[in-house]
Amino acid sequence: MLKFGLALEAPVAIRYPRGEAYDGLEEFRTPVELGKSEIIYREKDIALLALGSMVKTAVEVRDLLKDKGLSCTLINARFAKPIDSETLKEISGDHSLLVTMEENVTSGGFGERARQLLFDEGIDMDLVNVSLPDMFLEHGSVDILKKKTGLDAQSIVKRIVAFLENNR
Repeated sequence: MLKFGLALEAPVAIRYPRGEAYDGLEEFRTPVELGKSEIIYREKDIALLALGSMVKTAVEVRDLLKDKGLSCTLINARFAKPIDSETLKEISGDHSLLVTMEENVTSGGFGERARQLLFDEGIDMDLVNVSLPDMFLEHGSVDILKKKTGLDAQSIVKRIVAFLENNR
C-alpha cells in the first residue's frame, strides 16, 4: 500500500497502526487499484468487509464462523475512501448480511459510509458495523483494548451470531 500511495500524484493518508504488521494471506495479494477492494474468500450469506489491521481479525472471525457452519466471504476493503461500491453491489446479490470491521470510531467511519451506500443504491442488506465506540480510550496493549472495545474475534463472532438469531 505504501508503494501504491507513493506512486499516486495526489495527497494520500496512510494509517500505520501499533503492533505487528500482519504478513498472512500472501497468496491473495493482488495488485492494488485505487478504490478497489480484494475478495479473499468468496462464499455467500455473510460478507466480512475489513479495513486495515482488522483484516487479520476478520480471518479469525471467518474461521470461527465456519466452525459454526456459517458461509462467509472475506473482503479486504483496502480503502476507506473511495469505497468500492462495485464490490458492495456485487456481493449484495448472494449475501444477506454485511459486517464492516474497522479500527475507527463509528460516527463518520467506514461502516457508516457503507450503510449510506447501501441505502443510496436501494440495496436491502443488513449491516453490522464493528467499530470503536465514540469515547475516550486509555492507551494500552492493542489486544487488551480490542477485547475491551469488542473488536476482538470472539466478541465480533458473538455479535454476528446474536444478530442472526434476533433477525431470523
